[in-house]
This record gives sequence, structure tokens and C-alpha cells, in this order.
Amino acid sequence: MNLENEAVAFDTSYAAGCAEKSGVDIFACYQCEKCTNGCPLAFAMDVMPHAIIRMMQAGLMDEVEDAVTPWVCASCETCVTRCPNNIDVPRLMDFLKQEAIKKDIEPKVPEVAAFHKTFMDNIRLFGRVQETALMGAYQLKGIRQAADLISAPVIENVKLGLKMVAKGRMSLIPKFAKGKSRIKKLF
Repeated sequence: MNLENEAVAFDTSYAAGCAEKSGVDIFACYQCEKCTNGCPLAFAMDVMPHAIIRMMQAGLMDEVEDAVTPWVCASCETCVTRCPNNIDVPRLMDFLKQEAIKKDIEPKVPEVAAFHKTFMDNIRLFGRVQETALMGAYQLKGIRQAADLISAPVIENVKLGLKMVAKGRMSLIPKFAKGKSRIKKLF
């Protein structure tokens, strides 16, 4: 019986690159799993948040890019509040989504990817979220993707949007953020 232990070295270049670009200290994670145990959407994830970080530490880029988890993360920040090392998991998940988009990797949850892109376009245009434009653009993307002009959910959403405008909850006149040039630098 051979009981020799063999050390396996991880290639940390992928994790180091992600840590630098995202600003999240991936190497501070020691797998306590508090992020995963507090995540309200863990049931919908294929790889738990702590495991995504471990896979990144191990240099498993293909497996990370193939995971549904970043697309399911709602950025509720429950994980950050529970993490003893203040690892910003939602920021990391957002970074992974952005990287997938840059690399033209097909999104694992197309509806989330469409909303994410619409949301970011809205921020780019107005410097802040403009709900009416956001929902209108997102609905149009859904119509284009489904090629269904009389979709019941779309009609119901339009009716709901009109009610919200009538009650002053949403505005048809967009508001722009001050310091829009500084926001543009973020993109």
C-alpha cells in the first residue's frame, strides 16, 4: 500500500486576474460556506457561491464560465453581510457575467442576461435607472426574442406600467443623473 501524499499545485493566475479586475479578494475565502448557507437563491444555483470561489482559486475557468450561478445571483448582498472576510460575492458574480458577455459566451439564463444588458444600457444612457425606459426596452427585447407581438404577459405589463404612470409611481419623462461624464468613465 502506497501512502505517499502528492502535493497538487493550483494555477492561481486565473484567480489573480479575476481578483485584480473585479477588486474582490478571492484569496481571502477559506470556505466557511456562510455565503452559501445564507443565500436565498442557492436552491436555483448549480454551483454554490463558496464553490465558485474555490473553483476560481483552483484555476477552473471553464467550469466557472459554464456555471449558472452568476446568472442566478440577485445581488441581495446577504452573502457579504455574513462573510467574516467581507468578500463581495455579488460584485464577483457581476464581474463573471460581464466577462462572459465580453467573451461572447452564451448566457446560461438568457432572460437574466437580457435584463442585465438592458439595465446596464439604461445606466449608460441616463446615468441612473429610469424605470419606464428600462421596462420598455426589456419588454421589446422579450418581444423580439419570442417574436410574439400579442404576448399576454407583455400586454399585462403595459397595463401595469400605465397604471403606475397614472399613479405617479413611474414617469414618462426621463431624469438624468448629475455627473454623467463620471458615470460614463465606469463603462
